[in-house]
Formats: sequence, structure tokens, C-alpha cells
Amino acid sequence: MDAKIGDIRNEWKRIRTSSRFHNFMMFLIFVAIAAVFWFILALNDSVTETFQVRLNIQNVPDSVTFITDPPADLHVTLSDKGTNILRSGVVKHPTVNLNFRDYAHEGVFRLSAADMTAELKADLGVSQITAASIDSLRLYYTTQPGKRVPVMVQSDVTASSGNIISGAPVSLTRFVQVYSYRDEVDTVHRVLTQRLVKKDLSQTSEFDVKLKPIQGVKIVPSQVKVRVPVEPLVHKETYVEVDVENLPAGASLLLFPNRVPVSFYVPMSRFNNENVPMHVVVDYNDTHRTRGSRIPVRVRDHAPGLINVELKTDSVEYTLVRH
Repeated sequence: MDAKIGDIRNEWKRIRTSSRFHNFMMFLIFVAIAAVFWFILALNDSVTETFQVRLNIQNVPDSVTFITDPPADLHVTLSDKGTNILRSGVVKHPTVNLNFRDYAHEGVFRLSAADMTAELKADLGVSQITAASIDSLRLYYTTQPGKRVPVMVQSDVTASSGNIISGAPVSLTRFVQVYSYRDEVDTVHRVLTQRLVKKDLSQTSEFDVKLKPIQGVKIVPSQVKVRVPVEPLVHKETYVEVDVENLPAGASLLLFPNRVPVSFYVPMSRFNNENVPMHVVVDYNDTHRTRGSRIPVRVRDHAPGLINVELKTDSVEYTLVRH
């Protein structure tokens, strides 16, 4: 192993002292010098480049709320010598800083095209602004406190088979603040969410939903989390007392039995609830329509949330008694 390392060192010394190696190194040095000169000459040429510039509004009082959100950045096309653009630091993290007090007046932060150009030149340190994605600014703001209003959820949601939407979707943020430049908030008494559309939900879920914008009004926050309650359906049976409809005066109808079994599906949270509002009836007039001693039984109505309500018997025996 030591012999091999010694051979490699001897070979490297031979190559390093050869004239061909010296010529190659001189070639590389001249290429590097030429590249430096070319780079310097290129930087002295006029170049046009577009940069993303961050927009920062400084010295904004805590009492100020912008109704129109300031843009986070803008795209600016600069034309100048390459050395000037490089020296200005634009290629790093360009930022234009605007003083709130210089341009704010009676609820409007206004920056003309000339003001915008002057601010860009001053902060970026370049001589010519060729173009900008935002050539002027007009932002509305208010110093008035916001108004607290409730959030109303708009939704179109369904559960998957074997489950049920067990309540109205609700916003976990019950109230939001609304602000306006003038008096628009006086007419705002609630804010609505964008319509939430979800199908075949199999479990309780939460979704981020944007609030529906209102012209001239700032809503804080601009989106809320909406919870959609979903429960599995479970099978249940119970006995319900039978009522008699259309019974004339001076008559009574004795039913055997007077309580009948009913089956249905109910959300799991209501399975142990013994109070199940349900109206099961027989119609006295059916005594004239049927033969024999049995009369049909029907479910007239029941509490919401009960699914596939079925009677376990379709009729009961009766005895007509006249007084």
C-alpha cells in the first residue's frame, strides 16, 4: 500500500513539473482574467430586469384598520447599469418602505404614480423605473372600533349510508368583527359563509370556510372553521300508544292491544332517550271500510331524525262501544 502511494506522489510531481502542465495552468489563468473583464464590461452595459419588491407600510397606528388590504409586493422593471443594480442590493431582498403619516388623510391612504416612482427610486437606489405592476395606491382605512356580528353558515352537506347529519353545521367562531370606511357596518347584522358543499360524510368533520365578502366592509377574520356533526345510525324498537281519530260523540273504540311495536333508526346519541315523540293512530271511519274485527294502524307523524320508521304490525283488534 505504501509503495502505491509513493508511486502516485512521484507521478504527480512529474506531471506538475512538466511544461504541458504549466501551459494548461497559464491557459486557465487567462480564461479567468478574461471572464472577469467580460463580467465587468457586461455590468457597465444598460440592463433591464424585473424584480419582486416587498411593500411595507411603516408607522401605522394601532387604532388603524385597513378596509382595503395593502398588497404584499409588486413587480418592478428596472433599467440601469448592471453595476448600479448590483450595488443597490435589489437582487437580494428589495423592499420599498412607505411612511403611513406621509400619505394618509381622512380615511384614505393615497399614493400617486409620481409618489410611487419616487419611493421606488429612493428605496431601490436606481435611476429609472420602466414599469411597475402597481403604479399607484388608494387604500381605505378606519380608526373606528369594529362591530361584533354573528356568523351564519350556508351549507349543502350529506352523510354516507348508515350515517346522518345530526345537527346544523356550526361555525366554531361564533362572532367576527366588521369594519368600514364610512357607515356600512350599521347595515351589517350578520355575515354569511361561502356555501360549504360536502357529500358522503362518514364522521364529524371540520372545514376551513371563507366568509362571503361585503362591499366596502372588512371582516376579521376572513374565514372560519365549520364543524359538521355526523353520527352513525343505530336500530331501535319501542312501543307506542295508539290514538283514535274521527271518533264520533257517544262512541268509543277499545283497541287490543292499545300499544304497538315500532322500529326505526336513530342517531347513536339518542339511542338511550326513552322519550320518542311519535303519533300512531287508527281511523274510526275505517270501521265502515273493513270487515272483521281488525282496523289498520298508521304512523301519522314522528320526531325529526328518525329514519325508516316501520310498524311491526299493520292492524289491531277493536271493539266498538256506544254510550
